[in-house]
Amino acid sequence: MKVVSATLKTSDTPVKTIDTFVDDGYLQGEGGSLPDVDNDFQSDKRPEVKEYTERRYNKNGLQRVFSAGTYTTLKSKACLKDVARTMRIPTSIVNYITAIIDDDKCDYTGLFKLAATNKKVAKFMGDHPQLFEDVRTLMFQPRSSSVHASALLITPDTKDGETMECFDYVPIKKVDGILVSENDGYELDELGLLKNDCLATKELSKIHQTLDLVNTVYHQDITLEKLATGSLDDEKVYEVLANGCTQNVFQFSSHGITKFLTEMKPSNIGDLIAANALYRPATMGNLDDYVNCKKGLVAPVYLWGTYNSLKDTFGLVVFQEQIVMMAREVGGFSLGEGVKLVKFVSKKKTDKIRAMKDKFMAGAKKNGCPQEDADKIWAQIEAAGTYCFNKSHATAYAVTAYAGAWLKVHYPTAFYTVALQWADDNELVALMGEMEAISNAKVVPPDINVSEDIFHTDYNTNEIFWSISRIKQLGAKAVQWIMDERKKNGEFTSITNFIDRIFKYKLKKYEYWDDPDNEEEATRCPVNARCVLNLILAGCFDKVEHAGSVIERYAIIEKAAEQLGFEIKEKDIPVDMRGKHYFWSQQQVKVSGIGSVDYKRIYGNSAIKPQLKGRVSYATLQSITPNEMDGKKVGVCATVVEVEEKKFKSKKTGGEETFCKLLLQQNNDLCECIVWPEEYKSMRPQLIDSKNKLIIFSATVKYSDYAGKNNLQFMKRSLLEVL
Repeated sequence: MKVVSATLKTSDTPVKTIDTFVDDGYLQGEGGSLPDVDNDFQSDKRPEVKEYTERRYNKNGLQRVFSAGTYTTLKSKACLKDVARTMRIPTSIVNYITAIIDDDKCDYTGLFKLAATNKKVAKFMGDHPQLFEDVRTLMFQPRSSSVHASALLITPDTKDGETMECFDYVPIKKVDGILVSENDGYELDELGLLKNDCLATKELSKIHQTLDLVNTVYHQDITLEKLATGSLDDEKVYEVLANGCTQNVFQFSSHGITKFLTEMKPSNIGDLIAANALYRPATMGNLDDYVNCKKGLVAPVYLWGTYNSLKDTFGLVVFQEQIVMMAREVGGFSLGEGVKLVKFVSKKKTDKIRAMKDKFMAGAKKNGCPQEDADKIWAQIEAAGTYCFNKSHATAYAVTAYAGAWLKVHYPTAFYTVALQWADDNELVALMGEMEAISNAKVVPPDINVSEDIFHTDYNTNEIFWSISRIKQLGAKAVQWIMDERKKNGEFTSITNFIDRIFKYKLKKYEYWDDPDNEEEATRCPVNARCVLNLILAGCFDKVEHAGSVIERYAIIEKAAEQLGFEIKEKDIPVDMRGKHYFWSQQQVKVSGIGSVDYKRIYGNSAIKPQLKGRVSYATLQSITPNEMDGKKVGVCATVVEVEEKKFKSKKTGGEETFCKLLLQQNNDLCECIVWPEEYKSMRPQLIDSKNKLIIFSATVKYSDYAGKNNLQFMKRSLLEVL
């Protein structure tokens, strides 16, 4: 279709605004289709949304707002086990049979097909015929019900001129004070009620927290709305994403999609939208095709009449909206019919799909589409319709990701402050590594007089002080107790001053309280000796005690032990390790998640250093990342984070062989190391128990196609020392 002109018409009378929740929230008759409405809110704001919805629509004593129900069904395995239990069939026998059933979605007919090929299942059926007769009637029936996590529905206040409540449309029950339908979301949609998914998204909470910091600290007036409705063409944002700096960027932070972005090299918001839709289990096969077309290595192919629909995605069907357009432009469908087609295909309604196919083929023929192309286009529609992502959904996610990446580029200190606060323990290393690589922000160890229950940032120096709440065995009450004391009576001047003020008169060596009538003194202190020990190991008292080296933390522990009356146990702090610099660094990392280990110093003092000298040169995990390092032999000292044995079938021998994959860490840098079978056989006794230990070894730098970057591999003459 070619648009040759457009005319703007203005209504002479006021146009009525339609509230889709109320007036058209109930679909009556044929010829229409309700939308699938998803609304994402800040995770901490969703309860407010629900309260507002109820306050607005539950008026005049009418109850119109309710939640959709959801229920689980009896799958084949669970059904067999439950029925067998009532018939007192031994559990061991039933578990053996259900273990043979690979697919839990196997239906009743599928069980008999399995019995035809498996003698043990056939015998079990013959021994317990009544069991399978009972299973037939119960399989896939509802087992338990609950409340849908997000779906809210609002019924119209009138129908056919009569006042209505939600109870008049569907069966409603009350669960923990919440009105819940007996029907699930899909059934409510088919009944003609508009389902609104009010989703709680923590990413929006993180972005708003970052914006609050930016506007307060840097005196800006930036909102998410301004970012989302802006040009979305900041080159620095796309450069950062293309370089793989995707930590804490919504939808783009996993290893797989990060690798995809580095290959794709996104240059506009359209690329981010496509990436969001493409990187899903069912569409993984299209990733290489998209990248090759974008780079100009392969020319896109367009079937008859599909160019307008697929031109933005290089001839690939990526979005549900493209299916609707293809159905209209090739098959002569209306937009409404195209939407129905997508729903029928996604829900695998075979009879309705067949009827739609006949109409599509007739329309394609009428429009002049060759039969061969029509068949191929319909095959594309059927295949893509089962997994295609909604473009508007992908766009919303991509814009949110862009906003987060924009804040990372322009206000990195504020961005990483919030990111660290929300991050899981296993995300911290990669997050801090990226932060140090692309910004001036720096994480510093906790300070008893500066650190808080959240990450505290000095924006003049861009130093982010580690949160006390991240220190192990310090609960929320203990952290709050320490902060309240500091706020009330000022900074702590020493470990002795800290203990006197925190514990007050509750030390073990005191036999009585000075003032037993004082309520403050009678309050139980949530801080204990283990808390104090971990605070010292984390480095909280280094500054107030003027500890110039991590080794000097032992003297602080001795002071605390004497004052609190606890014993410094050999298992916690071995005598032979008290003079080891790396030991104290490791303890700091262990209890807090942050610490700096001098790996080069350890490497230089190692027993195998003389053997490595002249053969290899010392390398950091950061220094091996450039492409030109591929093939270089290096000496490395690092901490083993994970040890994983892997098996594969050898092409040479045809037998099964075992290799080892190590995840290594140097402070904020991570790298994989592969130990192939021949080397692993001799080194397995040392490596298998090396998790959380320091290792010193020689290796070769090799580029990994799987990881998309350099890793380390043991060579035939590699030397290894485990500390």
